[in-house]
Amino acid sequence: MNYRRPIIFILSLILCVSYVSAEVIVNLPNIPQPAEGSYFITSAPLSDGTFLIWNGNQVYKQTSPKTDNYSLIAEGYIGDPAFVAVSPDGNKAILGQGFLGDIYLLDLANPQNFNPSSIITNIPFHYYGIYLTENLLLLDVGKSDWSGSEIHIIPVGTKGIGSSKIVLTKPATNSKNMVIDKPPFAYSATLAKDDTWVYVMDGNSRELRKFSIASLINAYETSATLDWNADGILVGSPGTYFSGGVAGITVDNLLIIAGSEGFMLPGGIQEVNPITGEIVRVWDPASNQGYYSAFYNIYSDTILAIVYGTGYLILRNEEICPECEPRRKSIYRVGENICLDIFGETIPENSHFTWSKVGADISSNPRISGIHCRNLLIYNAQPEDTGTYICNYGNEKAVYTVHVIVKGETLPISNNWLVIFLLTILVSLSIFKLKRQKSI
Repeated sequence: MNYRRPIIFILSLILCVSYVSAEVIVNLPNIPQPAEGSYFITSAPLSDGTFLIWNGNQVYKQTSPKTDNYSLIAEGYIGDPAFVAVSPDGNKAILGQGFLGDIYLLDLANPQNFNPSSIITNIPFHYYGIYLTENLLLLDVGKSDWSGSEIHIIPVGTKGIGSSKIVLTKPATNSKNMVIDKPPFAYSATLAKDDTWVYVMDGNSRELRKFSIASLINAYETSATLDWNADGILVGSPGTYFSGGVAGITVDNLLIIAGSEGFMLPGGIQEVNPITGEIVRVWDPASNQGYYSAFYNIYSDTILAIVYGTGYLILRNEEICPECEPRRKSIYRVGENICLDIFGETIPENSHFTWSKVGADISSNPRISGIHCRNLLIYNAQPEDTGTYICNYGNEKAVYTVHVIVKGETLPISNNWLVIFLLTILVSLSIFKLKRQKSI
């Protein structure tokens, strides 16, 4: 038995799988640093795949997705930055000053430098905030006596800013504004939501629970209070996840949880299944340096990670384009690697490529990589790889027909070059035969 072919197949398959699934982390040496008097920077995702960044004075916008370039869009928004929240329509940004309590409103359609009217309310000790609806902002706010934290809701609609109502607190309180009751001495953490749930963490015990959006809105409208244990559904086990809270929910429905294991302990970024509570992946680009802040952009499927002022951009499930040398032929033997390219064409800059096969889905084929790259690589070609491949780029497309044959198999007569070759041989033999007859 010939063991060579199976071994080659297994090795090339392993190479293909590991190559495609390799993580991509981009260092960000140009990321804005905290302004004078500030200790942190904070961020929020935008619908064009970029990030908005506030350093405690200036507000920057990433110039394009997955790059390390930033443009200044406004300044004068002073304070140690706690959070940035972008409205669902993408037209407004709320900047939370944190300990001192000022909350700013920035018009993203026409950003202006700070003026006194930019301050829309003041809620001291707030830690983090997200838009719950187009007109309601959800805040995690620390208690003034340092005994816990509470979840507030404040209206931020066009009709003006009203007073906040507490929908959850740690520990329990009789405040009419409270809508969620948290455990004693719980720490604040980041918040995130999907279409149904809001994920809230106690950063002290690292206990994660989810509350329905409908119940939070009802608590706000009725001045009720939700109970941490009775109304919140536990996700996983306390102490399992990092302390920072849920920073976002990915395009494939995983929770992004950043922070650390505790004070002065190693940290990272976890991806967690919200149903089972299982940690499915951990990112640690800085190699256990400490507490991570993370911000997730669902439009570009990227995580902006910041630890001790150093920035990293994590490209989730990013396809790595294969490095292969194209060959101008259409017939291949089983076991060969096939590299398809766009020959003889001028490719516009920033072109997006999409390869497909007529009559078949190649997206789940573990031996094929580079579906969104200029080169398409087929590892360890098999007869079923025979067919017509199309590459669409911009408004153009390139078409290739590939035939894979088994070693020793007769070459297909349908190939145009082969037909020409055989006809040439036949004509040459005929001419040779005629000349030989005349000589006789």
